Amino acid sequence: MSEPENNIKQELFLRMTKNERIQHFLLLSSFMVLILTGFGLKFPESFWVKWIAFIIGENAFEARGVVHRIASLVMIAVSLYHLFYILFTDRGKQLVKDFFPRKQDLIDFRNSMLYLVGKSDEKPKLGRFSYMEKMEYWAVVWGTVIMGGTGLVLWFENLFLKYVSTMGMDIATAIHYYEAILASLAILVWHFYFIFFNPDVFPMNKAWFKGTLTREEMEKEHPLELEMLESSKTDPEIKDEKADINEA
Repeated sequence: MSEPENNIKQELFLRMTKNERIQHFLLLSSFMVLILTGFGLKFPESFWVKWIAFIIGENAFEARGVVHRIASLVMIAVSLYHLFYILFTDRGKQLVKDFFPRKQDLIDFRNSMLYLVGKSDEKPKLGRFSYMEKMEYWAVVWGTVIMGGTGLVLWFENLFLKYVSTMGMDIATAIHYYEAILASLAILVWHFYFIFFNPDVFPMNKAWFKGTLTREEMEKEHPLELEMLESSKTDPEIKDEKADINEA
């Protein structure tokens, strides 16, 4: 009896190392906690907040504040580590180089729009990071700086009040609130679509926890990178977890 087709070993391509997946998980989990606790603090009378308060008990409001601050410290810590990662490791330096916007991104965007509206029959070939992924990355960088900065001002109100005045505190509150809405929508609508609902990866792009993509997935999502890997005669096959590139 022949071996089942789904048991045939597939060629795998490294997308995210274990180090990068841990960074991503900490960022994602802290962000989700910040969304829940932040809007819970802003809208304490919402029905879903009342359910959480019912489960936690009479100290729910204070608990949300403590958890929100802990999650913010986790996000700041992983952001600082990521800064170290892209400045002082070879893979990190290459990562941020590949995230830099280029003229080709504008061309890819135009060609993608033409393809989506039926004006072109050829789907553009994308490299390691598409223009969409680059926009997401730099949006996260921008959002983290803005949310972290305004959050610290609000957290240490007594310290900053004498420097920014009441008006400054009101401005920081408004920026923190509206940036939180924008970031939440960007992640829950835009990012989650490309990870879970995009027809090319449905039901889910598993690279964020497996770290690898199959040849078929590479052909759909990153065909240009696949061509470059093969033309350089690199052996990208990942035989097991030991092949992960674990940067300090």
